[in-house]
Amino acid sequence: MRLGHEQELDAPLDAVWTHFMDLRRIGRCFPGAKVTQVHGDDFVGEIRAKLGPLSLYFDGTGSMTERDEDAAQARLAATGQERHGLGKATIDITLQLHPLGDGNRTRARLATDLVFLGLPMDVGSGLVQRASDPLIERFLSCMSVPGRGHDEAGDADDGGLDLLRSATDLFGSLRRDRRERKRR
Repeated sequence: MRLGHEQELDAPLDAVWTHFMDLRRIGRCFPGAKVTQVHGDDFVGEIRAKLGPLSLYFDGTGSMTERDEDAAQARLAATGQERHGLGKATIDITLQLHPLGDGNRTRARLATDLVFLGLPMDVGSGLVQRASDPLIERFLSCMSVPGRGHDEAGDADDGGLDLLRSATDLFGSLRRDRRERKRR
C-alpha cells in the first residue's frame, strides 16, 4: 500500500534535515516506536501498537538507505516481525524537504510503501491513509522542534501506537465529512 503525506513545518530546512539524520530521534518522535541500537546507518528497534485491549509488539531492523543532503532527500527501509505472532511488516519511506518563503519554514513530503502480513485486520489503503494522517502530523511536528524529541519535551507517548483511537478518530472525521456534504 502506498501512502503520501505533506506538511509545512515551522523550522528551517537545515534543522529538519539534521533531525531526520538522527535515527534515535526518529524513534522518539514516532508514536509507539523506540530505536534501541544504531550502528552507522543501520538500526534496531521496536513498535508497540494497541488495538483496543490487545497490544501488538513488533521487533525490527532497518537502514537509512539514501542520504542526499544537496537534494534534501533521504530514504529509510525497515522490516519487522510481530513478537508473539505471525505478523510481519515492511516499510520504505522516502523523505523530500523543500525550503519555503524566507527559509524559516520547510515543506516535508513523505512517500511510504507499507506492507502488512498476518495482522488481524484487512483495511483499504484509503482508510489507512486517513488514519495515518494525524500520526504523521504528530511525527513531523516533533521532527521540526529543537531538542531531542518527545522524551525531552515531556510529551512521551508511552502507551504505544493506539490503532483503535486512530480508527475512532478516522470514523469521526468520516461522519463529519458526510454531514458537511449533506449541508451543501
